[in-house]
Formats: sequence, C-alpha cells, structure tokens
Amino acid sequence: MLIRKSKLSDLENASKILVSHALPLIKQKQGSFWVAEEQGGIVGVGGIELKNQIGLVRSIAVHKEYQGKGIGKKIYNVVERHALNKGMLRLFLLTTTAEQYFQKLGYETIDRDIAPLPIKESNQFARLCPKSAVLMQKSFSKVQGRNEFDSGLYCAESVLTVVADHYNLQSNLIPGIATGLCSGMGRTCGTCGALTGGILAVNLVHGRKTANDTVDKNYAAVQGLIEQFSELHGTTNCAELLDCDLGTTKGQQKFSSQKLHRKCREYTGMAADLAIKEIEKQK
Repeated sequence: MLIRKSKLSDLENASKILVSHALPLIKQKQGSFWVAEEQGGIVGVGGIELKNQIGLVRSIAVHKEYQGKGIGKKIYNVVERHALNKGMLRLFLLTTTAEQYFQKLGYETIDRDIAPLPIKESNQFARLCPKSAVLMQKSFSKVQGRNEFDSGLYCAESVLTVVADHYNLQSNLIPGIATGLCSGMGRTCGTCGALTGGILAVNLVHGRKTANDTVDKNYAAVQGLIEQFSELHGTTNCAELLDCDLGTTKGQQKFSSQKLHRKCREYTGMAADLAIKEIEKQK
C-alpha cells in the first residue's frame, strides 16, 4: 500500500471513488490531495484545504472493495500530519455519515454558525455539502482557553490567564487587569475581549521593560495577532462578531436567548492559540 501526493492522471479514478460515496469531487487547485495506491490502482483518496491558521479536511473515501482495511485512517493520518507541519491550529470537516468515526479521531461537533469565516466561504460549506451536514472541529491547542471560559472567566480574562500559565508568568494582577476589556471593552461595542486579552498576553512576554527597549517584537506580534484574528472571523469588533450590543438590555437578552456564549468560547480559544503563535514567531 502506497499513499502519495495525487497527480492529474489520478483524477478520473479518484473521482469515481468519490462519486460512489456521493462526495464532492476534488479540484487540484482547491487544496492538497493524496491517494492510496494498491497494485497500480487508486483505492482511496483524501485531501485538505489550508486557510490561514485552519484546515478543511476534504473527501476522504476508500473504494468499496477495500473498505475495512484501515486505508481511510492511513490517508487521514497523512492529511493531519501535513496540516500540523504547516502550523495549523484547527481542522474542520463536514460529514453526513461519519460523525462517530471522526469523534474517535478527536473531533467534536459544533454548530455551523460558529465556523470561522474561511470555512463558511469555502465551496464545500457554502455550496457543495447539504445544510444537514454536520460540522466538526479538532483543535491542536497548546492551552485550554475555552476551558477557562467555561469555568466562568470572561474572554479577555481567559486568554490572559492561559497564556500566562503557558509561559509560567504569575502576577496577582491576573486576571483582574483584563476584566474591563471583556464584552467589547466593558460593553461599549469595542474590540473583542478575546483579542485584547491576547494583546495583553503578548505584552507579558514581549512588552518593554525600560524606555530604551525596542518595540519591534511586541508590535510585530500584536499586528500578526490582529491580522490573523480578523482574517478568521471577518472583524475584530465585539458587536459585529456577535451581531448584538451587549451594552443594551435587548442585546443582552439576544446574547442569552441565542446562546451566543458559544461564539465567545470559540473566539477565546482561537485568540489564545494565535497569541502564543505570534509570541513564538518573535522569540
């Protein structure tokens, strides 16, 4: 069994496998694809689209005569290793039939409205897969920003806390120094608290100690963090991210009734991961 990068000459046979499983056809320009080859024939296919810091797993399928031999898992392992080597923070996929299979591989089911912007704009999400398809996510996070958020800390507090813990930085100012940044700068429709908490976390590591110190590493990390967050979510503004004004009773009611804390939880986890990635770039 050989698993290798696909070639144009593989497309016809790979497409037949996908058609037999009612899966979207692949296009070479829409990601990286691999095939499983057995005795000169294509018996499996799988791929991934990389978008910013995340990946969309595409069309993993095995010829029906070769199912049950672990070929799909081998293809997936190659796909995931490729994503990790490229520094991806999250993997996403859509499925109508294999939810339990991917749960065993570490994926969790999430609501479709939580998907980052590059996933929502993909052909697979927007056009190819039915609305009934389940969206799943796997995180390669080094820190558990979402867990801190679940524990009761707010977005900025959570990001600052987990990044500080990651670098073994302790202060009695944490998490309190981040409290007023939560809920879009204290419910004023300002910048997302998860993002500003990430900026505070960058400052812990790359902030200046004296007036003679350079700001270059700090500013580069902050700029990278803001750019990546914006590309993933379309905006850095709390009210736009949640589509509600948390400074009003109506907005708070919408936040509660539509369970928008689900979105804040994801923004928190992603901001913590991005902050660490940008911090490490400047080390």
